[in-house]
Amino acid sequence: MEVRLHKTTLYNSVFRFDDEMIVNTHVYGFPGAHAPALHLRRLSSGDLFETYSESFETVWAAAKPATL
Repeated sequence: MEVRLHKTTLYNSVFRFDDEMIVNTHVYGFPGAHAPALHLRRLSSGDLFETYSESFETVWAAAKPATL
């Protein structure tokens, strides 16, 4: 597991695992545990996974590795 830190304003929390991801949408006025979560899988058709994946990769590339 690798953890990186960033200062980007995000509107979702994205947890990616190879060809699957959980996207926890941020809803104003609700804690994260009460907001919808999407379980996405990479498929040969459709682009929702790719849209979130590209966003994740852009933020990840600019983020700094976390240090202890």
